[in-house]
Amino acid sequence: MKINFDEWNERRNTNCGKWDTMDKKYQKEGMLHLGVADMDFRSPKQIIDAFQDILDKGIFGYTDLSDRFYENIRQWMKQKHQAEVAREEIVFCPRINVSSSICVETFTEEMDEVIINTPAYGPLYQAVVKNHRKVVESPLILENGSYKIDFEHLESVVTDKTKMFILCSPHNPVGRVWTREELEEVGAFCKKHDLLLFVDEIHGDIVAEGVTFTTALTLSETVRERLIVATSLTKTFNVPGVIVSYMIVPDEEIRSRIAQTIDRIGMHNPTIFAVAAVEHGYMECEEWYRQMLAYVNENETFTREFFAEHFPEFEILERQGTYLLWISYEKLGITEEELEKWFLEKANVSVYMGSVFGNEGRGFIRLNIASPRAMLKEAYERMAAVYSEIK
Repeated sequence: MKINFDEWNERRNTNCGKWDTMDKKYQKEGMLHLGVADMDFRSPKQIIDAFQDILDKGIFGYTDLSDRFYENIRQWMKQKHQAEVAREEIVFCPRINVSSSICVETFTEEMDEVIINTPAYGPLYQAVVKNHRKVVESPLILENGSYKIDFEHLESVVTDKTKMFILCSPHNPVGRVWTREELEEVGAFCKKHDLLLFVDEIHGDIVAEGVTFTTALTLSETVRERLIVATSLTKTFNVPGVIVSYMIVPDEEIRSRIAQTIDRIGMHNPTIFAVAAVEHGYMECEEWYRQMLAYVNENETFTREFFAEHFPEFEILERQGTYLLWISYEKLGITEEELEKWFLEKANVSVYMGSVFGNEGRGFIRLNIASPRAMLKEAYERMAAVYSEIK
């Protein structure tokens, strides 16, 4: 059955982070928001039906993790990513941002150093800063429209105080899907310098056509013995408001230390809807998932064609993963502040400006294409109507 991703769902007046919060921020009526990284698509019917069953019972008591919760994660990782995951390796955590903060706190001391590639997803960066550790930035290299990891720079900045490497794979915001060879090289670097490797793989299920995602869980044992992978189905099936994620931790000692921190802060029960989402999402929503990937790919083609015709100065970089486009505006010769003012005051459209991801993001915008095509078309036409005023 063909799923209607063209349906324009009204999300205002639902306490929506993507729409209501952005409306409050910009105080502009009718603005179209293409910044926050969730989809404007209805979640799969199987998940909605499971939630409805819970609502019909009318009792929302404490909920524990089920056997199906663990088994469905294991099955998904095996079928989609060829990763063998043991049940005991799965550690529930409500959000990846919580996981990253827990791991920084658990495995480093104040003023220890943590490496992160820039531009960087803000909460991963803040997990270091807010725990009073030092961020060691290693800028990605932009070459021929695509990014790569600068391993020479990594060797130049690592010190005896460096204890951890946080990697985003696929990378948010630039959209790179790291190859097995790149991941093994990251692992070898961490082995050489005795670093813990924390990998955020929340976008791992969402890749462009012809691109293969490699989970760090399938790397060599020398990588796995120092590895923490954090992931979720919330991006995959558009249920971020359910608040559910998990870590997969192969090493028993690392896992035990994480469990002690989780116990200390009193984090245990998931929400009743979180368990249902995992129980039904991974094993029942394959068709929705397949069609969603195809629709996002078509949205990328539509966006590239529209921009090439109407906004030739915007350069859309290669998207290998995520449903986000990383776009350079260097050819416009204007500042970020000037461009943001044009977006908000002239086009009545909001996107994420690159500085949200640190200084290395300046000169770029991040645009979410996981919306009905008509919504994207309306936003782009607003931009086209005032493009002559961009300077």
